[in-house]
Amino acid sequence: MSRFTAKVSAEDFTKESWAMRDYAALILVPLIFIVGLIMDRLSTSGLLPAMVDTSLRLFMFIAILFIYGRMLRQHWTKFGQAWKRSILLVIAGAVVLQILISFVRSFLPVHGGSVEADTSAWIDPATVGPGMFIALFYLALGPILTALIEDIVFRYTLLGKLFHGSAFRKIIILILNSILFGLVHYYNFGSVMGTIPFMFAGLFLNIIYLWTRNIWHVLLIHALNNTVLSIGGLFLVGLLRLLGAS
Repeated sequence: MSRFTAKVSAEDFTKESWAMRDYAALILVPLIFIVGLIMDRLSTSGLLPAMVDTSLRLFMFIAILFIYGRMLRQHWTKFGQAWKRSILLVIAGAVVLQILISFVRSFLPVHGGSVEADTSAWIDPATVGPGMFIALFYLALGPILTALIEDIVFRYTLLGKLFHGSAFRKIIILILNSILFGLVHYYNFGSVMGTIPFMFAGLFLNIIYLWTRNIWHVLLIHALNNTVLSIGGLFLVGLLRLLGAS
């Protein structure tokens, strides 16, 4: 273990330590999938379904904070003990994550679409009024909230709490976790093929978590990546509109 990982490590992965809160957290995995199913069945060409989707994800995010608040505070304290290197890792990790997703996606015959892309197709952020622009920012929170929920459940609960025993068991858990993480994005793209890049993304995030043993590195890597993709464009449009109005 390096000096960096020794400072930030908040888990040892030596034994299984399940509690009732972990079972409660697992409920969020099928809920994420069900929300995706509902959005796939509803029309995504209107504002209301998208608002409902984001609101449901916000509710799940509040639930996961309630379930794992103590753990998150403990990991954050360790994260702060090497915060400069941790921040550099987060920035570099977010860049590598997006490159990895784009690279894997370039080899696939079908890329698929997404709910977020459909939303941007029926609302032009450059022409909407202030109220609708604020609504767009709220909708853009959906992918960020989902990333935070996914990383806590998949990395902390379904990986860290099961990552012990023989090397064979650990490899199987690592691979199955990555595959499941990709498959939970099925209704974002409408095909298993479209989830393959996210299986590799899950593997990358899993490795980062197992290396640092601190949930905040993967949380911030994933959140930063999704923030740039979902809010970055809106922020740029908003800035250009402010400059144009001044």
